[in-house]
Amino acid sequence: MSATKPITSSNVSAKTESSKTRAEGRKNRAAKKNQNSINHLLDFLLYKDLPEYRQQDQSNRRTHQRMYNNGRSKNSNLNYNNGGYGNGSHSGTHGSSKDYNNRGRPARRRPKAFLHGMRFINVNYKFVVDYRKSYTAQKLDPNVPVDTDDILCIVAPQGNACPICLSSELVAPRMITLCGHILCLPCLLALLDSEVPTSMKRESKAVVEKYTDCPLCASIIRRGDVKPVLVDTTDVRFDMPKVNDEIVLTLMARDANKIVPVPSFASKDAHGQFPWADQLHTDPYLRIYKADHTYVTSMYEQEKTALRQAYENDSDLFLAGRKLLKLALLSIDLDVRAWTEKFESEAKVSEQVQPIKPSQDSAPNQTFYYYQTGFKCPTTYVLSALDMKVLKTSYGADYSELPPSIVAKVENIRYEEMDEELATTRYKYISHLPLGTSLGFLECCWENNEFISPEVWGTYKHDLLKRSKTSSRKLNQEERSKQRALNEEERRAREYIDRENNGGPQYHEDDLQWINGGGIGSLTITDHREMPALSGGQHTERSRSLSADASELTQRSVWGTQIPKAEQTEEDSEGGWDADEMIRRAREEIEKLGAEVKGKAKKKKKYIILLSNTGWA
Repeated sequence: MSATKPITSSNVSAKTESSKTRAEGRKNRAAKKNQNSINHLLDFLLYKDLPEYRQQDQSNRRTHQRMYNNGRSKNSNLNYNNGGYGNGSHSGTHGSSKDYNNRGRPARRRPKAFLHGMRFINVNYKFVVDYRKSYTAQKLDPNVPVDTDDILCIVAPQGNACPICLSSELVAPRMITLCGHILCLPCLLALLDSEVPTSMKRESKAVVEKYTDCPLCASIIRRGDVKPVLVDTTDVRFDMPKVNDEIVLTLMARDANKIVPVPSFASKDAHGQFPWADQLHTDPYLRIYKADHTYVTSMYEQEKTALRQAYENDSDLFLAGRKLLKLALLSIDLDVRAWTEKFESEAKVSEQVQPIKPSQDSAPNQTFYYYQTGFKCPTTYVLSALDMKVLKTSYGADYSELPPSIVAKVENIRYEEMDEELATTRYKYISHLPLGTSLGFLECCWENNEFISPEVWGTYKHDLLKRSKTSSRKLNQEERSKQRALNEEERRAREYIDRENNGGPQYHEDDLQWINGGGIGSLTITDHREMPALSGGQHTERSRSLSADASELTQRSVWGTQIPKAEQTEEDSEGGWDADEMIRRAREEIEKLGAEVKGKAKKKKKYIILLSNTGWA
């Protein structure tokens, strides 16, 4: 056995030096391999972990809690009457005391629903689906998206532009079901036909399905993740309600256990089933429609016709040799073949649609009633709670006695977003809408309206006028804030342009009058010629002197702004060169060369001098 060496200070120092040497060697090798140290990330802290943020957050929480307690003590005796509009236990509306007398309590911000993929598509678009399925899940819960295998096409409003060709007239549009973006079929095929990067494959030599990223959100696109789109050509601007405009509202009825609303005059014939796709324009208040194989073949034939017409109008978009046109037609043929085989092979899952006859001993279901307008708008516009209460008082205790349609002037529109709390407590009558739906509650003016009696107007006059004043005050405040922001932005733009043009230091506040009234024109489209002058008489002489001095040192550009005058020299004044003199010299050179060539017996190459007389007189 070998004897162990005694531990001495020299051995320890030698080991320390060797360890340092190895560490430096590893560091050098790491540097050669472009490997950077990440030790600095150990000291990284989120802003929420900072003591300043925690202190400020605790202070804000105490302030909100104090405001909440004060508002709760002031409004403890208020009676909140919530619920939908229905016959039975839910016949009632929101109490006006909750809307106007609960100002001491701070408004609680409800978290917005995160919508992505099919959830986003389920909220914002309509569907044409296979008629053979029952869709029980969608009838029980509107938040359950339809299976993509059962979707024939997706109905989208006009106004979407292809992110590749930037055309608003989509040719055979397709929607990506993973994100909801819409592209033209030729553009989509060109994107999918591109080479797949090797870094995105699992193995460098593996053959995988071609896919690419969405040009807008970078979601993965595959051929099976797209659906045809039917563009609704209706201009929603004519259907969208506006403040101070008269609108027509339709009374809608819906059973509490169904998600299919219908107009009140057709509620007796409704059976809670989805209508056919040919009723898409006649029944715009629904979200899901049924279709068969005939509808599919007709839809794809129309897309083929649109593709051929687009190729005739602009063949450059389809690449050389009609490549994209052939790919698009082949893709449509494959889709038609797949749907044909599916309709022929699969048996009907659900029974044939038959009218549902309620049993005699069953209790009648509760029916919700509400007024709605703008059926083709992306936002669902319904009449507010107080307005429904006024109408109900005018026509009796039964909502079914309300007129099927009314005309009223819009006074204000209050926007909200459907969430779980609203769907289960306050707005049960529109709980058939999926979470995340944009809602617009219409507040109308009922003074001298034919649908409201003078007695009812006198009863609710105080609440209606109070609401009108509140709405008017909010609108005026928003308008003032908007105008203040525009003025501030215009002032900053003026100062920026002045600094860029003059290149001098910033002006004092007293010199802002010269900036506003000087050579810099108005940055807004509106011409304020009728407005009074911004300054008084005490600064008139000073502004004139400043303007006179500035006009001597500056000149007006083609954009109407003042820029410093450039020093003109004699060479600049003469233009720097004489065009006639240059042409004369060139002609003399050509004649001299021609004479030399003729005098020589041996042929030589001629010199050709090209002169450009662009812009010469």
